[in-house]
Amino acid sequence: MTTESAAPKLDNNDPDVIVRPYKFALKPTATQERKLRQHTGASRFVYNHLIAQWRDDIRTFSEEKKRGVPDSELTPFTFGRSFYDIRNYWNRVKGDCAPWYREVSKDIGEDAARRAHDSIENWHNSRSGKRKGRRVGLPRFHKRGCHESCTFWAGAIRVNPDRHSVTLPKIGTIRTYENTRKLQRKIAKGTARIVRATISEGFRRWYVSFTVYERKRIPETHRNSGSVVGIDMGVGDHVIVAATPHGDEVMRRGLPTTIADYDKRIRHLQRKLSHKQGPNRKAKTKPSNRWIRANNQVNKYRAKLTNIRHDFAAKSVHELAKNYETIVIEDLNVQSMTTRGGAHKRGLNRAIAQASFADLRRRITYKTRWNGGTTVVADRWFPSSKTCSECGEVKSKLSLSEREYICHRCGVVVDRDLNAATNLAKLAVPKSGVSTIDRTGSSPGMGREGAEKSNSPSGGLAPADEASMVREDLSGRKAGTR
Repeated sequence: MTTESAAPKLDNNDPDVIVRPYKFALKPTATQERKLRQHTGASRFVYNHLIAQWRDDIRTFSEEKKRGVPDSELTPFTFGRSFYDIRNYWNRVKGDCAPWYREVSKDIGEDAARRAHDSIENWHNSRSGKRKGRRVGLPRFHKRGCHESCTFWAGAIRVNPDRHSVTLPKIGTIRTYENTRKLQRKIAKGTARIVRATISEGFRRWYVSFTVYERKRIPETHRNSGSVVGIDMGVGDHVIVAATPHGDEVMRRGLPTTIADYDKRIRHLQRKLSHKQGPNRKAKTKPSNRWIRANNQVNKYRAKLTNIRHDFAAKSVHELAKNYETIVIEDLNVQSMTTRGGAHKRGLNRAIAQASFADLRRRITYKTRWNGGTTVVADRWFPSSKTCSECGEVKSKLSLSEREYICHRCGVVVDRDLNAATNLAKLAVPKSGVSTIDRTGSSPGMGREGAEKSNSPSGGLAPADEASMVREDLSGRKAGTR
């Protein structure tokens, strides 16, 4: 049986090649766990060293500018902003500041340099206006326990033929909890190739995530060609409400009731945790045993919440993407939705966070392309909830407490979420043979409630940025599209 080394070099620019992740839980021995922590700790050390040097350069530059030092006499930066400059700087100084670097993989320095480069670029782009959203502050240092991960880009990265173990550079062969036959079979056939591996620590468990180039011939047309569905995303009992352009409801699902139970339990444990002696680095005090036990309980329930949300999103999106060719979703501004209202809106903000709208959108985009479909995003200012799905009348105001849409023009009474989903689905149906594309969906706002901000009562339809599936190669450059 062949392994990754015998697999052909799959080109990411090939239209039949897609990037797909595979994640497995690891079962390391005590020695292997020490090596895993050594690699993640080394990555954190290198990142913090690079950020500290860059912040010192920024501080020196600012002080000299304030003193009126001429530009020709300014102290030059230790390294440039490019990834290669940062990596080359670390290769020059690693022998002095990290004598242990030979004990870990050489990819650790490159991985930390990539992370430092991304943080510095985000800061520069935010200051210059190239980055959208609120201003990004200076890159912060990574603390122990918060960023326990690192990435391997080369070396012995393998999924072994026994289908119960993986091999990582400098760490060796580690057993896995899950069976890896799905990925191993594709590698053996030559239809998949591992390009990098990332190890990370979760709640009492280590994981490895493989980024794989996989050859899959995406169908030119969906098996249900011409089928359209609109998805209205909300909170509470109905996170997903899907409907066809004719107003037929095809899905209405909310998060499992265990979500609320676990969330209540977490808040109870957090109150108990606040009354116990936790760690204090300034006072150099260690946490008490009771604090450690309570904190482990909080992390346990948080991990359960994450798994439940991911399972809900994966199953719901898979069903929709398999049965409908075109899926229309909303362009919700979650940041604005969660930053207004103050303390009395805390429960709604928590529900919005639990719904994970960004994760749903990402999964919908990925799954629709996988099945030969298309994902489109409605204009952010399109009033899907305020528009009558029967006659097109747009209300000026519609409070969140009104769960039924009552049209005063045609007299129709319909569920609010179903009405919004129907309006979204109708956007993907051409009215005169040619559908118009509106690219004005970048304005900040609250999403579907902003009817007064729209230039037209009918809103618009914009193609999803992710739906175009512009693939990115390992250097971050945009590659060809399908």
